Amino acid sequence: MDLMRPFTMGTSYFGNRMVQHVKKDLETLKKEGYTDILHTVSENDLKFYRGTMKEIIEASKKEGFTVTVSPWSIGLVFGGEAFSEFHILHPEACQVTQHGKQLPQACFNHPEFRKFMKDWVDAVKKMGADAILWDEPHWAGNGGWYSIKDDEWTCRCKTCQGIFEEKSGRQMPGEWSTDVEEFRKDSMIDFLKEMTDYAKGKDFTNIICFFPNRRKFEVPSEWEEAACLEGVDVFATDPYWVGANYEVEKFISFYVEQAIRIAEANNLKVQLYIQNFRIEEGKEHQVETAVRVGWEKGIRHFYTWGFNSCGHMSFLASDRPEKAFENYHGTLRKLKSKKG
Repeated sequence: MDLMRPFTMGTSYFGNRMVQHVKKDLETLKKEGYTDILHTVSENDLKFYRGTMKEIIEASKKEGFTVTVSPWSIGLVFGGEAFSEFHILHPEACQVTQHGKQLPQACFNHPEFRKFMKDWVDAVKKMGADAILWDEPHWAGNGGWYSIKDDEWTCRCKTCQGIFEEKSGRQMPGEWSTDVEEFRKDSMIDFLKEMTDYAKGKDFTNIICFFPNRRKFEVPSEWEEAACLEGVDVFATDPYWVGANYEVEKFISFYVEQAIRIAEANNLKVQLYIQNFRIEEGKEHQVETAVRVGWEKGIRHFYTWGFNSCGHMSFLASDRPEKAFENYHGTLRKLKSKKG
């Protein structure tokens, strides 16, 4: 994102790799006042659409958009609705439960996965992207589409056991403990440090976003520690309220206030993602409410997930996608106009 720009209105865009149709959508977004766009870059894109993604990003920049990319569901440890083959190609680099069961999620500590992610950074640099959204990094069981049992935890692979023993001087416990919890947090931060430092060396803007807890209000310590990383430029939050235990206004308010607090403490920009998927008919006003709450709290860098309220994707589509999407950019235009 353009850190000097006082206001941004962006949207994620995925599910379409036909450049001629992408260009039409870009023209529409430009007319609606959008300034930024996020293109997801999955393992599938790396394998089959590298040149196409370069064309799409070039077309986006030609329209004047700042372009962010995200590692969509890569290794099944980032946010996204995409398949991953990393666990097939690199089974030795995946998470393992305390009972020794191997999972399809990549291990943040394994050198092979870190190398894979640096190769991904190199690839999106060649595509011409401006910023990277490190979107919802999570251990198995803390999100994603492949759940584990309530009494299972990760990661106790050989790599993690070796690092734990090297740091603590003792074997990694076979039962959950505060030491294991701290180790996982430290491992996540170390991974993000290595990735954001590497991306910063490629002149990327780094955006960190963790998915908020929808069951209880809490801010895990890794949020604040990640915001302290030298390579991080923007701290984001995506309080998607559908399915949360709280009403929209209360839910958005809490996490926006926390994100602003963390960002200001580290001299970072703050970015808010507005839900635009699975919005039920008759509840499109919730999108407007979320935007207004963010604006009133002081947010000026907005994104929504995603384009046309994900109407093209039955798994995420809102009941009336055009209405929900309009409630996002229409509300922002009104708020910005009043400010002016």
